[in-house]
Amino acid sequence: MDFRMLNEGLKLIEEASFILEGISNNPGVTPLQFLTALDSSGILGTERREVLLEAATSIELSLASVDNDTHPTIH
Repeated sequence: MDFRMLNEGLKLIEEASFILEGISNNPGVTPLQFLTALDSSGILGTERREVLLEAATSIELSLASVDNDTHPTIH
């Protein structure tokens, strides 16, 4: 297993989560809101933006799959 790659992936998920929390602490952040937050943070590199958007999308999909009645979610 490539632990360096795994660690980098976890850091990207953590960064995307931090950005999501800065927008809202509830699920439902749109891609446009996320991209606007990247602009505001000065994250302009295309590849980094794409990777962070993918990480944020994964987080949002995970939160959407949880039943909020029995397991309330926040970022």
